[in-house]
Amino acid sequence: MNRFALLLLTLPVALACGRDGTASAPSTQSQKACGTPASSETVRIMQGLKPHCEGCHSQGARGYFASVDAFQGLLVSDTRLVKAGSPDDSELVRLLEGRGIAAFKQMPIGEKSYAQLVSEGTATLPIADVRAWIQGLTTQQRDARPDPDATRITRMSATQVQRALYQQLGLTHDDFFISATEFGIPMAEPRNDDLYPMQPPDAVPAPRQLPTAERFYGLGGGSVMNQTAQDRSTSPTFALTLTQVSQRWCRLALAKTGNTALFPAGSQRTADPADVKATLRRWSLHFLGERFTDAQVDALYTDVFVPLSTPTDTEPAYVGVCSYFIRHPHWIFY
Repeated sequence: MNRFALLLLTLPVALACGRDGTASAPSTQSQKACGTPASSETVRIMQGLKPHCEGCHSQGARGYFASVDAFQGLLVSDTRLVKAGSPDDSELVRLLEGRGIAAFKQMPIGEKSYAQLVSEGTATLPIADVRAWIQGLTTQQRDARPDPDATRITRMSATQVQRALYQQLGLTHDDFFISATEFGIPMAEPRNDDLYPMQPPDAVPAPRQLPTAERFYGLGGGSVMNQTAQDRSTSPTFALTLTQVSQRWCRLALAKTGNTALFPAGSQRTADPADVKATLRRWSLHFLGERFTDAQVDALYTDVFVPLSTPTDTEPAYVGVCSYFIRHPHWIFY
């Protein structure tokens, strides 16, 4: 069977579902291809639980609160968590009430269960509403097809940014922190805040000073301990933080003795246009995995390197082009 014939056979199934997940044909095959759409009550339940759950469940295989589709497909349609028509047999209810039988006893993780938060007025969605919602659910069908509207590119997370910069700039944790203790608890003591150290608040050893975590938050980092959701948006805060960090860390990398990440053995760090352009061409591969054309290299040299260079100091110019690559859309997104 050729590929065109195979495509024709698959079209009735692919087109059987509307964009809202509803089936336009009553066939069993079409029904299996479509997931059960989220009802308005399901959306209400999700929104009620979200403030207390999204800190840990906004991404990955357990990113139930990343979107309505994620809540419906990953949680509501998973019989291990929600058993339609039977609240007492639903692990979601058991977790909210502090009597889970799987890996965790309660959700959210901490001293108080969701039910206790409700009793204190911290949480506003009653457990009774969750139970009534599950009681009214019919069997949920999960959509086995990929979502054609799903995001195809994503911004690097704060953790990915830090790891990529360490590797590409030839920097390590020890360039920013020294080991210390506080009340016998291991801590990461920043060498100098002027170096712009960055450490997630959940890291071990934990950072001693708040600015290290604030930079991580600025890049959209989240925290399980602080119940802070990760943010992958390209916000002004992200752009500002990445600009500051990239410029400072590029300068640190260029000044680091014996660092060959940016200037491998045999390469020249000079003001000679030929050497500079060779570096720019190499950095385009190093940071972006792309080989810049001669025209792109010439434009980068003319528009970025030359205005930042002085007769006696090329460091600002090299910092500028290094930071340029880190702030390039092809570096930030994948």
